[in-house]
Amino acid sequence: MKIVFFIVFFGIFSVSSEEFQIIKVKPGQTLWEISQIYLKDPTKWDEIVKYNNLPKDPYQAIAGKELKIPINLIKEEYRAAKFEKIIGDVRIRPVDETAWKSAKGVKDVFKGDTIKTGSDSYADIRFHSGQLLNIFANSMIIVKPPVKEKSDIRLVAGQIKAKNTTIITVSAKITPKVKNTEIAARIRDDLSTIVHVYRGEAEVEGKGKTVVLKEGFATEVGLNSYPSIPQKVPNILTAKIPALDTVVDKSIITIKTVSDTQSTKQNVELDKKQLQKELELTGNVQIDLNKTISGYRVQVAKDRDFKEIVLDRRFDVFKQLNLKNYLYRGKYYFRIAYIDLIGFEGEFSQPKEIVID
Repeated sequence: MKIVFFIVFFGIFSVSSEEFQIIKVKPGQTLWEISQIYLKDPTKWDEIVKYNNLPKDPYQAIAGKELKIPINLIKEEYRAAKFEKIIGDVRIRPVDETAWKSAKGVKDVFKGDTIKTGSDSYADIRFHSGQLLNIFANSMIIVKPPVKEKSDIRLVAGQIKAKNTTIITVSAKITPKVKNTEIAARIRDDLSTIVHVYRGEAEVEGKGKTVVLKEGFATEVGLNSYPSIPQKVPNILTAKIPALDTVVDKSIITIKTVSDTQSTKQNVELDKKQLQKELELTGNVQIDLNKTISGYRVQVAKDRDFKEIVLDRRFDVFKQLNLKNYLYRGKYYFRIAYIDLIGFEGEFSQPKEIVID
């Protein structure tokens, strides 16, 4: 549903020691309307007059004026956020506009703005509260700045990682339950949503049913479906790769995934009731890396220090990779990183030598 706003915010700058936010008012709008919508205290409309040399009449129409308002007077949800990092093709569509434009050179992001990232692209957005939102490749979100250190993000496509943020997708609603909860969410091609809690605890809702995800657990919510039973998964972003075993045979790399046996029960098959009971009582379940890894990033270089990289690609989960299909004959070095269910990468493995005949 499209939300129509009567005022579009255009930037933040400093005058003396006070910070201001610039707004552009559409014809017919009055100071009273501006104050009612955007000020924490609507009776402070005279502050706008003070900083903009306007008549002291809150009901007088202001035609196309650009006004500056002290940021501390503006409601939290209407304060601008900022792009902190932009890599690759990142675009923004301001609220009430239809055209996309490059995010490079655009410092401020406002409520209702839509942001999308292309392949191999990335963006960080810093909200006024200090919260950081990570937007990964091939993603699209609709921004809603935080109110009282909490924010809502509508994830339309792709994957994001956020802190203390409610994430809404077409198939799920993910709500933090404790302070400093870090959540990652990804929308698959079939519109199902994968949710992973890296820190804290969150409630995941799908089709009116909820499950609670503790730290280190993940669930999947299909379109018009209930959330799946939470599954313990490793934190790929911080984990080393002792469980990644590679066998090299000429030009072929074979990957063997070894389940992490720490805090797990070996060789025990649990039905759903037993699994749920095990989760509630101990939080321990058997981890199957084949079900927690979505793919790998493979880098190949001519030197052990990877200063001369000749191949850098992501692959879906595979058992064997024949580098002869990608490289000429010669001696190379390769390393591999996990990609988790959400789409985030872990650290690279130690380099290994490989010879292509």
